[in-house]
Amino acid sequence: MKNFLCICLLLISIGGCKPGIPSNIIQPDKMEEVLYDVHIADGYIATIPDPDSAKNTSAAYYKGIYKRFEIDSALYSRSMNYYYDHPDVFNVIYEKITAKLKKTKEKEDKINAKRLKKIEAIRKAKKDSLDKADPQRVLREAAAKKDSLAKAEALVKKTKADAAKKIKKDSLAKVAELKKLKKAEAKKLKAGAAQKASLKKEDEAGTAKKIQ
Repeated sequence: MKNFLCICLLLISIGGCKPGIPSNIIQPDKMEEVLYDVHIADGYIATIPDPDSAKNTSAAYYKGIYKRFEIDSALYSRSMNYYYDHPDVFNVIYEKITAKLKKTKEKEDKINAKRLKKIEAIRKAKKDSLDKADPQRVLREAAAKKDSLAKAEALVKKTKADAAKKIKKDSLAKVAELKKLKKAEAKKLKAGAAQKASLKKEDEAGTAKKIQ
């Protein structure tokens, strides 16, 4: 009876054990950190417009990631293939990565907002300081702005006037050309009519001679 109970407990313990991640695969916790760094690197590389520069930067970043985590490209590829075949484990890893990336973005957004606020404060303080040191500066800037707007308006008016003149000139040139063509056509028709009349007169004269 005692041996039977031991055998049952052994079978239960064996049945309850789940196969772990193979030792030749990057373990989930470490894989999470690796993929986090990969996503950060890919995000930066995506901002590089030149394909060759992006390719070189990508190679350097990935090499740095492999060195940091003491892995190589072969181990990384083998591990990715394993996790692709085990989506239940992979999904858990990516849920953690997504949460981590979200926190990182929120942190960066706050830092950028503070940086922009500080820059704006410095710019305003500098402007206020210059205004106090030179009260006429504000008036000069306003006058310069007004003058700039006036010049812009004058340029727009001149451009419109030049365009109108050109259109009028082109139209007059087309009208003159049309008149010239009509005049030439009328002259041609008149010459043709005169020639026909001359030929008719010659025919009539010829006919009259034959009758005589």
